[in-house]
Amino acid sequence: MSFPDPRQPIPAHPHRPRRRTGWAVLAALLVAAAAGAGGFLLGQYTAPHPPFDPLWLRAYLDRPLDTAPPGEGFWIAGYYVDYDSDSLESVRLNAHHLDQVIVFGYGFDAEGNAVGKDQTLIRGVTSHQKRVLLFGNFSDAGFDPDLAHRILTDPVVQERAMSSMLDEAGRLGVSGIQIDFENIPPEDREAYTQFLRRLKERLEPLGLTLSVAAAAKTSDTTSGWGGATDYAAIGKIVDHFYIMAYDQHWLGGEPGPVASLDWTERVIRYAIGVMPSQKILLGVPLYGYEWALEPELADTNAAYGPGRMQRRAAQFGAEVVWDPVHAENRAVFLTDEGQRVAWFPDERSLEAKLRLAYQYNLKGIAVWRVGLEPDDWWHRMGEFRLNPEK
Repeated sequence: MSFPDPRQPIPAHPHRPRRRTGWAVLAALLVAAAAGAGGFLLGQYTAPHPPFDPLWLRAYLDRPLDTAPPGEGFWIAGYYVDYDSDSLESVRLNAHHLDQVIVFGYGFDAEGNAVGKDQTLIRGVTSHQKRVLLFGNFSDAGFDPDLAHRILTDPVVQERAMSSMLDEAGRLGVSGIQIDFENIPPEDREAYTQFLRRLKERLEPLGLTLSVAAAAKTSDTTSGWGGATDYAAIGKIVDHFYIMAYDQHWLGGEPGPVASLDWTERVIRYAIGVMPSQKILLGVPLYGYEWALEPELADTNAAYGPGRMQRRAAQFGAEVVWDPVHAENRAVFLTDEGQRVAWFPDERSLEAKLRLAYQYNLKGIAVWRVGLEPDDWWHRMGEFRLNPEK
């Protein structure tokens, strides 16, 4: 095939110029339509890269890839975070295995206005029946007790906070709101319960559910990180009670299991003693912790997903030992940062938590967080969701 020399002028055809122009316009439109359709389909099978990814089109049209409602049986819920593209990709690929996607997360300013990134993109991934917006007492300092106190005790700030939550829920189209207030001053325990009661009264007429994310406890403690969360009183108010059954040992403390099986069972047994078991979703960690054994290197302590933990252990020649009592792995190894010890879950840990939740007739599990897990874990979660007896 030969092509015209670009240096030579191409003579205009003296006949039928309108027909040639019409065909050219039609061809251009067909090419544009084919490119658009191809890009739209490609966006469903490749990782999203906003703002040019076609997921944005689905999001603004509210035409999600997954349109199914939550299931009727055992639930698998997951927390989606907007700061990790792996989290969005995992939700996109596995939304059909999920019954709720909790969108993490909005905070508040000192006046009670909700603040956070625009979460519109999640509308292109999963249906509104599964979407839940999380609001917490976040500030630059983390979970802020002063901010919690202000929202819980100042009527003007509280009203603004409730209105801004409802506005955002209405704008995005969701099934409910989750409150994640942590490190609340102990003296605000009753104020927190009353805040949830008032919020429930605002949500119910709109057909929206209310859930809480609650720090794990094995008795009715009234001090400490989750002391202001009154399990018994709040359990009567909310539709779903998500127990964050992890950080039994944390980066700022002594090394140990992130969520040992015996401790998790004690958390469950306390909770089902003060509220209906079918309101409860058991939080399951999809991460582990790695500690420096030298105290002066504590600032190098880190959290990793299970896959990366396994790779680090292999990289440094560690022997990974499965602890059947705690249902977690332990590894000790030497790096450039000195001697390290790690505790982390694997698929056996996941299986144990699934079985435990089903044994105690809980509504399901909630994984923190989506995007850290090995891909093949979804097969087991999806299978268990459909047939827990298997």
